[in-house]
Amino acid sequence: MSPDPELQLTPLDEYPWHQTMAPIPMPSTSDTHFNDGYYFGFYGSEAFAYFGMRLYPNTNVIDGYAGVAAGGVQRTVRASRVLRPRVDELQVGPLRLELTEPMRRQRLVVADNDSGVGFDVTLESSAPPFFESPDIHYRRGRVLNHVLRYTQLGRAEGTLIVDGREIDVRRWYACRDHSWGIRASMGPHIALRGIEPTRGDPRAIRLWLPFEVEHEGDAASRQVGMFSLHEDSDGKRLDFDGVLYEGGEELAIVDAEHRFVYAPGTRRLVRGAFSITTETGARHDYDFESVGDPLSPQGYGYVRGWQNGEPPGSWRGESHVEADAFRVDDPSVVAGPEHVEPRRRLGVTEYAATVRHADLRSGMAQIEHAVYKPYRPYGLE
Repeated sequence: MSPDPELQLTPLDEYPWHQTMAPIPMPSTSDTHFNDGYYFGFYGSEAFAYFGMRLYPNTNVIDGYAGVAAGGVQRTVRASRVLRPRVDELQVGPLRLELTEPMRRQRLVVADNDSGVGFDVTLESSAPPFFESPDIHYRRGRVLNHVLRYTQLGRAEGTLIVDGREIDVRRWYACRDHSWGIRASMGPHIALRGIEPTRGDPRAIRLWLPFEVEHEGDAASRQVGMFSLHEDSDGKRLDFDGVLYEGGEELAIVDAEHRFVYAPGTRRLVRGAFSITTETGARHDYDFESVGDPLSPQGYGYVRGWQNGEPPGSWRGESHVEADAFRVDDPSVVAGPEHVEPRRRLGVTEYAATVRHADLRSGMAQIEHAVYKPYRPYGLE
C-alpha cells in the first residue's frame, strides 16, 4: 500500500531508472505542457502514412493519431484516454505501439475505426538515432519550450488499409522521432501576458529533412542522413542540426543549402534541391521531387485540429475517439480539417519526396517544410 493514495506505483517502477523522488511516471516538473511521445511516418509512391502517440502526465492524458494521405484525401483517426492507472500501456483507442526492440524495431497497429484507415506495420532502423540539440525558447521570463528529440530513419513492412483497399507495405521508407519536455503548443492553452516588449518568434521557415539514398541493390552505398534548420524572414540561419551515416561512419553535417520551387502563387513545395557539407569538408548535392499527396499536421490534431478546438494533451474524458477527412490535392486551397475555420488552417507542411544524389544514388525523404511568415529569399509573402 502506498503511504499516499495519490502516489501509486506502476510496473515501470520495478526498473532501477528513477530520476526524481517519485514513481517513474511522475515528471520532475508540474508544468501542464510537459509531454513525452513519438511521431512515425512511412511512405511510398501510393501513400504517405503516419502515427503518433504522446503522454501528458500532468494532465493525466495519453492521446494519439494515425492516418494516411492517398487519392487526394488525408484521413485521420485521433484518440484520447485517461492515462492513469494504465500508464505503462502504449495503447489508446484503436492505436497501439509496441517497442519491440528499443532504438531498433517498433510495431504500429491501427485497429478498426471510422476513419477508413488501418495498418499493422513494423519499422526497422536503417541507422542509429541522432540526438538533436535541445530546443529552448523563453518568453517574458518563462520557459516557453524546452524539448529534447532524437530522429531515426528506417524501413517499414506490413499492411496498410485505406478506405477498404489493402496496400502491401514492402520496404517503404520511414522515419520517426521521439521527443520530450515542455512544449507550449501541447497541453491546455495558457495565455502568457505581460507589459514588457517581446520580439515574439523570429522563425519564418522550418526545414526538417531525413533522407536515405543508395545505388539500387547496393547496401554498401547506402547514405542515411538528416538535417533541420530555422531561418528568419531574410533567410538568416537561427539554428542548425545534422548528421550523415555513410560507410560505417557518423559525420556531423555542418552546413546545408536549399533551393526550392513552389506551386505558382502558393507555399506548396513541388521540387527543388539541397546540398550538405560534412565536418570533413565533403559536399553532397541532391535534387528532389514531391510525390503523392502531402500532409497537414492539423490532421494530427495540432493547432486546433481536434474537433473541440483544444490542443493535444487536453482532457477529453475517460475515453474519446474521433475521425475526419479532408482534401489535400489542390495547391490553391489551404488544406485543413473542415471544422477549422479557413483562416486558421495551416495547409500542408509534410511531403514525401523522391531524392537523387548527384552520383545517381536514389531514395526518398520526408520533408517537413513550414512557412510561418513572409520569407523574402523565395518571394513568399
